[in-house]
Amino acid sequence: MADELLARLLAWIETWGVWLSWLAWATVFFGALAMVRATRNVRGRGAWTAAFVVTALAIVAHLADYMITLRISPDLALELNPLWRNILRQYGLGVAKWYGLTGKLLVSVLAGQMTAFYLGGRERLFPRGPALGLGAFLRHMGERSKSWRERATTLFTVFAFFFAGLTFFYFYIAYQNSITDPAQLDRLPSVPAAVLTYVLLLCVAFLVLTYRAYRRAPLAAGQGAGQ
Repeated sequence: MADELLARLLAWIETWGVWLSWLAWATVFFGALAMVRATRNVRGRGAWTAAFVVTALAIVAHLADYMITLRISPDLALELNPLWRNILRQYGLGVAKWYGLTGKLLVSVLAGQMTAFYLGGRERLFPRGPALGLGAFLRHMGERSKSWRERATTLFTVFAFFFAGLTFFYFYIAYQNSITDPAQLDRLPSVPAAVLTYVLLLCVAFLVLTYRAYRRAPLAAGQGAGQ
């Protein structure tokens, strides 16, 4: 049922036309350029080391998905991504391959930049005052943001974590696409169920990592760093 709904959703998106494909590509391209400026003040070897590792793993995940897709369907006839399908239909296989490869590389770079942004600015999420327990931390997260600009930046910091984290889901997509045995494929969770489970795990990871950083930097939490 979930897979059927997903297929319908993808088919509906495909009807929007090729302009949406180019909008998506332009978004990640200019997004990566914008993140160069957004991360210009990020300091610390740890943040950039983590960003490099995330970028490298994201490239592996996305290229695995890309290569497996081409191995199974060299003409991309079996590809389900509506953005990719519209490019294929409008411009042919060569442009579609270029579109898919460059898009995946740009998303990988963006995932690393988002990692650096989160690690360099997660103090924006810390509550004011002395160190709090987890419950109070959750209730007061982001309270130091006063202006709409600060609140928007705080929300983007949360978004950055999830954007970077979601890129690893492509390891599952690549693994799923590599399976040719229908019986084995049926034993795997559906993509919607797997995505939901993965997002819930990312929520736990976000809370654990952010709260641990908060507890390790009580002085920064009390002094309003990151604003």
